[in-house]
Amino acid sequence: MKVTEERNKLESLLNSAADEISNEVPMPGNIPEELQSKPTMGINFAELKVACEDESRIMLNNAIGFILPTEMILDNEYLKNKLEVDIMSLSGMLYQLRVNEAMQVALMNEVDKGLIHPRMFEVFSGLSKTIADINKQLIGTVEAIKSTYKDVKNDITEKRNESLGPSQGPNGMITQGDGGVVTMGTKELIRQVAKQKSEDAKIIHDIEALSEEQS
Repeated sequence: MKVTEERNKLESLLNSAADEISNEVPMPGNIPEELQSKPTMGINFAELKVACEDESRIMLNNAIGFILPTEMILDNEYLKNKLEVDIMSLSGMLYQLRVNEAMQVALMNEVDKGLIHPRMFEVFSGLSKTIADINKQLIGTVEAIKSTYKDVKNDITEKRNESLGPSQGPNGMITQGDGGVVTMGTKELIRQVAKQKSEDAKIIHDIEALSEEQS
């Protein structure tokens, strides 16, 4: 048999074998349900992301709600944008935490089924450390955000007091516009006391003069 004939026969055998294999092996869309792989975690990651955003928003609102009222934040473009950035940052951390927790649960389920390999315990240990680190980072991030909003509140209070200026209350105390008592140095305190005594002496003098006129 010539080489050309042998080559043609071999190609014919290969092509017929490929057709038989393609007919016997089901395509991905035609795989029977009992042969299809089942989801290990059963998580909709798009929904998980949204849930993490909602969770981070609630967490931050609870953390800073007693520092600055929501209305003040929404009325200020800087604070409103900052809050959204903080929510985005916290949401990403929560998403990583939930994904790692889901992976840890899936790994435990596999081990519980008897699929045990030394490498799986190593992976489990790494996941546990990652989850602990993210938890610590979450706590630190929330505290840092609270500290930032406390500084913002102090700045707002200081600016408001500067615009209102100090005033003297009925008890003689020097107060700011928000009612807070102004702490003064010794020289300033002596000057204020002397001024008050001078005003009191003038009032007494006017009362005595008025009494003499009436008598």
